[in-house]
Amino acid sequence: MPSSLTPPELLLPAGDPVKLRYALAYGADAVYFGLAMASLRTPKVKPGQGPQFTPANLPQAISDCHAQGAKAYVTLNIFAANHDLKRIIPHLEQLEDLRPDALIISDPGIIRLAKRHAPSLPIHLSTQANTLNVSACAFWQDLGIERVILAREVPVREMAQIHDELPDLELECFVHGSLCVAYSGRCVISDYLTDNSKNSNKGMCGNSCRWEYENATLQVNETSRPDTVYTFEEDAHGSYMLNSKDLCLLRFLPELMDAGICSFKVEGRTKGIHYVATVGQVYRQAIDTLCAGRSVSTEQWDLWESALKQSANRGFTEGFLHGKPGSNGYTYETSKSRSIATFVAAATGLSDDQGRVQLEGRNPFSTTDALEWLTPNGIIPMPTSPIVDIDGRHVEQVHPNHLVWVTPPPTIDQAMVRWSLVRRIEDRQAGVACTADGLS
Repeated sequence: MPSSLTPPELLLPAGDPVKLRYALAYGADAVYFGLAMASLRTPKVKPGQGPQFTPANLPQAISDCHAQGAKAYVTLNIFAANHDLKRIIPHLEQLEDLRPDALIISDPGIIRLAKRHAPSLPIHLSTQANTLNVSACAFWQDLGIERVILAREVPVREMAQIHDELPDLELECFVHGSLCVAYSGRCVISDYLTDNSKNSNKGMCGNSCRWEYENATLQVNETSRPDTVYTFEEDAHGSYMLNSKDLCLLRFLPELMDAGICSFKVEGRTKGIHYVATVGQVYRQAIDTLCAGRSVSTEQWDLWESALKQSANRGFTEGFLHGKPGSNGYTYETSKSRSIATFVAAATGLSDDQGRVQLEGRNPFSTTDALEWLTPNGIIPMPTSPIVDIDGRHVEQVHPNHLVWVTPPPTIDQAMVRWSLVRRIEDRQAGVACTADGLS
């Protein structure tokens, strides 16, 4: 991609204000987030029991984005019932005053309300609207939609066709994260299997498609085709018949740029800070490298993909980018995400007069583990050094919620220490080093 072209936007997720700040630190050009009552895929947290976005902290969240030169997109992408609309109207009126950079909406009824109660705000059509073709995109553009977030089922050749016919319409697509087995995420399995307690179309998916189902052998046939038998089998791992791999379009970013995609979106508002930091850093480096006009070797792509595997994943697929994924798009071994690294500690932002920084344990680790620092400026091996608890005692083991002091490597940018994470490399051969200029 020539460096003279406008770089595509890296759009990272934030499920709460803390994750938003990490998204900004690790390279987001824009962040998407929203209130639980109006958003899909946002953790539902009881008041006082954990961080979440509220009407009270939305102003600060939007301000944090703008202070870093990033855009703030607020999600209102539930499929609303009548009683939902009454709560959404005052929310829209608040957003009109707060001036986020866009609203992400899927429901035509909410779009209508947004035009009445937040008329100055651009509207991005959510992927939940499952927009698949140029005529549908033109329909939404005629209604004043500035950007369409294309359905994950759209292949890249058709993305290019849409851009060619509608060059003034912004196109966004997902490039990384979990994939729903249902069409554009419109699923009722969770609702059915949780006795209507987790409606995925209201943001509370129970991930029922990834549960482990037990049955030695099950054969079924559809009555109009009695000779066609479908067999479901269980092996030592169980049966995971609806368990999609994660989307990873890292290697295909050049194709997406050529197709006219202006925003690369990462899924994951329910995921943690280690995920957003790891994924954000890799895609930031890849986009910057491509936009600078530098060639990327196969080895470099492999290193970037290896870095992505240090955060939790279910294996990677290109999804529908070049056609239907088939059986290779699913993982049959486990419903759990796996990684080649374990997130063990996060910097708290405190330091002392001895040059040490305070860490909060997130998973157990010891001084003998192979550890590394993940920082916004790169990945740095963590040398063996004393770990001291807040009472001044040397410790060999650190546990979750345990506060300790450590001396960071001198190569860490002190301005970035606040957003640094520590992780343990579980697969030593898979570990990679990552600098501000790329992986090595």
